[in-house]
Order: sequence, then C-alpha cells, then structure tokens
Amino acid sequence: MTYHPMNGNSKTAHLFGTLYCLALFFLLPAQLLLASEYDQQFIDAELERTIVNPDNSTAIEVDQPIGIVFDALLSRLAEYTQNITRIDFDHSRAADPTALSIGSERITTMDDGRKLVQRIIIFEPPNRFAYFTDMALSTVNVPIDYSIGYYTFAEQSDGKTAATVAVAYKPSSRLTAFLVRLGFNRALSRDFEKAQAYLNSLGRN
Repeated sequence: MTYHPMNGNSKTAHLFGTLYCLALFFLLPAQLLLASEYDQQFIDAELERTIVNPDNSTAIEVDQPIGIVFDALLSRLAEYTQNITRIDFDHSRAADPTALSIGSERITTMDDGRKLVQRIIIFEPPNRFAYFTDMALSTVNVPIDYSIGYYTFAEQSDGKTAATVAVAYKPSSRLTAFLVRLGFNRALSRDFEKAQAYLNSLGRN
C-alpha cells in the first residue's frame, strides 16, 4: 500500500498509528540504500534527540501493573491495533541470542503481509525500551526515512501505571512533511488511546 497525502481513508490513518508506537515508520523502495547507511553513531544521536526533544510524544495512565503495560506496548500490539496481524521477535543478532535483549528485532506483520522491522536499542524491563526502525528490512511503504520510539513506564502510588512514548522521525519529502507529521501525530495519540482502553478493559487479577 502506497501512502497518498490527501487520502483520508481510515486504513491509511491506522497504518501511521501502528508503530507508535506505533509507528509506523517505513520506507519507499528507492530509500533502501540511504536507510542502510544509518550507523550506530547516528542512531545514538537520534535516540538522544528523541529523549530530549522528540518530534512528538503522548502519555496514558492505566489501571494495570507496570509489567503488564510494558509487555502490552512491546509485544501485544495485534490485540488492539487495526491492520496488525501478528508480532514476532528475532533474537539472532541480539546481545543474548536466546532471549529478548538489545539487538533483538520486533517484526510486525500487517494484514496485507508486509512487515515492519524495529531493532531494540534499549531494553530495561519494566521501566523503558526503545527501538530503531530498520528501513532496509521493512517492506511497508510510508514516506518516512527513519524513526525511533522511546517508551518509559512508571508505577504510581495507587497501583496504576503511567506510560509515555516519545518519537523522532524524518519525513522523506519536504513537500509532504507537514501532512505526514499531522497524520502521524494524530494517529499516535489515537492508537495510544486504544492501548489505554484495551488495558483498562482487562481488569486486574
């Protein structure tokens, strides 16, 4: 599916929301070479920008323990986000090849079969995680050159959990940058609200 800036259909809007997160954070085929050139120094600098001065951020508070909220926003997106069919993890290039850790890849499969690959660059459960979208491995087309998502979690005194996501990204074209940012920011807030509703609907054990 190719994104058309003036197309207001709900599927395109939901697609922007799926990487917080969602995100989502993909690439046009002509950008594959550029995406492959993002080295660790660049990623580290963009992560710092995401933490200090993100392009957008949003927050929710839910009546769930911190561990459940951390897990839901990391690995259960398919349960509350439209157009996502499954989430898988590949640990073959991770710091610990036997478990989820820095270097693991979160692979999001969309309902059209295309995939989004996000490499974990911070993993400190249940307090925070971050990922860098690997454009060279992703197969979904959205006009974004790269993105980073940074998630933090804090348990409140009443037992609820506050979660915040901050994102940094670069639209692939200056001509459509305003529309991309507007659509992305709206979708991010909407999908986080869906995550909040999903988590609150679970009840507490």
